[in-house]
Amino acid sequence: MFTMSSIAVKLFRAAWSNVLTSISIITISICLVMTMSVYIWNANSQMKENIQALFGEMDIMVGYNSDQNMLLTSQQIENFEAIPGVTNVSSVSLAQTNVENEKNTSFYTVGVENDDLVKSRYHFNVNLGPNDVVITENLARIFQKKVGDTLNITFSKTVGDSIEIDTSNFTIQEILPPLKGTDSPNFILIQNNVLKTWLEFSDNQTAGMFALLKTEDNLATSVGINLKQLDETLRVDIVSDIDEIKKNLQALMIFMIVLSFFILLISSVLLLSTFQLLFYKIKEQLIVLRALGASTKQVGRIVQLQLSIIISFGVLLGTVVSLLVIKSWLPQLVSLMKLPEAKTDFPIIFVVVIAIASFLLLQLITQWRVHKSSSLLPLQIATENENLSLRWARWKTIVVIVVAIAVLYLFSNAHLVGKSTGEGALKIIIGTLLVSGVLLYMMPYLFTALFKISLKPIRTIFGKEAYLACQQLMPQVRKNMPIVLSIIGLMVILTFGSSLFKTIQQSSYGNINFQYETSIKIENELNDPTITQALIEEIEALPSVSYAYAQSNYATIDLYIDDFFESSDIIAIDVQKYVQKNKLNAIEADLEDGLIITKSYAQKYKLAVGDHLKTSAYDLALQKNVSIGELKIIEIVDAPNNTSDLMVDWSSFLSNINTTSIGKTYIKDIMVETDDTEQALAELSFLQERWPALKITDKETIIKQNDEMFFQRWSLFVGVFVILIVATCLGVLQTLLHSIYSKRGDFAIQRLIGLSPGGVIKLILTQVLSFVLYGLAVGTFLGLLVTKLINTIDDKSPKYYDFFTLGLTSIVFLGTTLIVFTLQGYWISRKKLTNEMMDI
Repeated sequence: MFTMSSIAVKLFRAAWSNVLTSISIITISICLVMTMSVYIWNANSQMKENIQALFGEMDIMVGYNSDQNMLLTSQQIENFEAIPGVTNVSSVSLAQTNVENEKNTSFYTVGVENDDLVKSRYHFNVNLGPNDVVITENLARIFQKKVGDTLNITFSKTVGDSIEIDTSNFTIQEILPPLKGTDSPNFILIQNNVLKTWLEFSDNQTAGMFALLKTEDNLATSVGINLKQLDETLRVDIVSDIDEIKKNLQALMIFMIVLSFFILLISSVLLLSTFQLLFYKIKEQLIVLRALGASTKQVGRIVQLQLSIIISFGVLLGTVVSLLVIKSWLPQLVSLMKLPEAKTDFPIIFVVVIAIASFLLLQLITQWRVHKSSSLLPLQIATENENLSLRWARWKTIVVIVVAIAVLYLFSNAHLVGKSTGEGALKIIIGTLLVSGVLLYMMPYLFTALFKISLKPIRTIFGKEAYLACQQLMPQVRKNMPIVLSIIGLMVILTFGSSLFKTIQQSSYGNINFQYETSIKIENELNDPTITQALIEEIEALPSVSYAYAQSNYATIDLYIDDFFESSDIIAIDVQKYVQKNKLNAIEADLEDGLIITKSYAQKYKLAVGDHLKTSAYDLALQKNVSIGELKIIEIVDAPNNTSDLMVDWSSFLSNINTTSIGKTYIKDIMVETDDTEQALAELSFLQERWPALKITDKETIIKQNDEMFFQRWSLFVGVFVILIVATCLGVLQTLLHSIYSKRGDFAIQRLIGLSPGGVIKLILTQVLSFVLYGLAVGTFLGLLVTKLINTIDDKSPKYYDFFTLGLTSIVFLGTTLIVFTLQGYWISRKKLTNEMMDI
């Protein structure tokens, strides 16, 4: 006497390969979902940690703009502390001071308390006394200081018509290293009670220039609203609303939504194909059971038990494999690819919830299969899997039209409310996913139509085996569409993700190229006036140096235009060098009183080449504007250099004013080009012997540091991508292998009527490669479309596509498919026909 359980297990024996395939594909699907979920968890946590590493525990910074001439009072600080949701407030002051009697430049000096909030913001550890300071590593290098040394600081402020000055000595208690991936800034930390007395407009009630606030989770925005209600003139900066942070969080959110949608698509279609394969094989047993008189309830129990066993094993193995992937394989993969360590936490409770939810969801989905299988009659079971025709109905046209209207509404409305706003971005994402859904829904019909059109050309070009293969593909389109959709989903994720990856990387390279016009940059951080054009000539005489030129500071002058003096920033450039490097057209005019302006500046003030402009500048000694000469416009250029609309040559009188009380252009940076960076750096080392404060950096090192920081942030992303590609490939190949294996009877009949073994291999490869190529091509197209549509959220910045990664993945996928199915085709074509016919 057999029980329902024993019958279910015996039926498994007849389809053991299908069962194992089903369990393995469920394992891959669950692994994909869990890896995606844990990646989102870790990526979100890592983004928050990066923000906290930069801004500390600060959620809000509040104060007044410098042009308001107002400071925060002690009463205001108490009011801030009383706002619901505020957990900590720290007063901070900011001033410019001279250090070690250097008169040519000043440094930012920050007045801080000794609380944990401000320590997390400025990354220092010591408690500061009234005679203590903390300085950055670069300042220590400039002035050759170490912990315990004395630092001379000069404070000044205007009181009435006079200027008060005080010079004091402070002991260095700590030297701050630069944050990883950033350059060392120049600032000094000092006790707030000392510095706030030297702020302009300070009095006994002054608490500081601004305040740092820490709030309870998710209350920063409401606290910001309360702050504005206290005083509308306050400037309130919320960390999460800073453009760069907001942009990064938005990019992460968009990527997570797209990743989730298409990984769930891949997992769903893999599972769908799994159940199709499973029931295709055990239908014979169900026919026999129904023919022997098995009731609907009995067949239902057998099918339910089989599915429960498969799902249970699949979910359990998927969870275990996910644990191995996240905690073991992913770190090893990241290390193998020589990427920095990534955050790979594995939240057990979160994973258990996903596993239980996945099990219940799969059980719910399979109920329709249980009900369907138990209610079918024997003849219906026999023909169920053969009814695979695709028909387009009127209701499908209506659905497509409705979705198209919804998409148009979402995109047009997103433009009205603002594409970069949260509401606009969400509408664009939803619209993009709807477009993707419609196109994916229409894929089988487009695929069938394409093959119908291509049949005759295929027979003419590739022969009868290819023609036969394509004919046999027609009824298989619906059955194998999950395979195509899996490949499409993979390529969409890969296209969108690699584009995001490439765009962020190229954007950082653009910033580096803007700062480093040449291979080496020499910074005159103390604005030393002894560094002149003579040094440029000396540098150019070095064997490894191709050329060098100087960049100036921004000097402020007043130009007399239309009976008014217009204040503008101006820089000095090496006109001859710029002409040689094709940055400027040849200029024949006198450069000593020549002025170069941009086209936009000329249009704004209606200026033309040949115009003469009187100039004046502020004299600190005389405390008034004085005339300094006259400039003649000698050239109008399309775009500014170094963002300045006004330029003069280094030979100009503006760069050679004798009076020290008038601001003039001086050499701020020296740009050095070389073919051998290492040799040039060695030859330039003499500069730091003569001017220890000079800072010499090179583009190669900066790019390496940038790449290290970039890959540290995105190494988890890269590792997950590799695992995603491998898992999807395994799932697709496994499904295709089983699909081809289940059709051995068809191949045997074709061999019986004259198809050669080589023809069998060609037949199999044509069918398999048709689906794979179609999936890769459509997936890449849809990926580019999805990326383009989502990029409309921020269409101001340039976007990049990583076609190398897409091409390499496609080649690897095709190569693997070719090898695997050539071997399978060879094995099938060499099987004895008698044995194959008996198996049928």
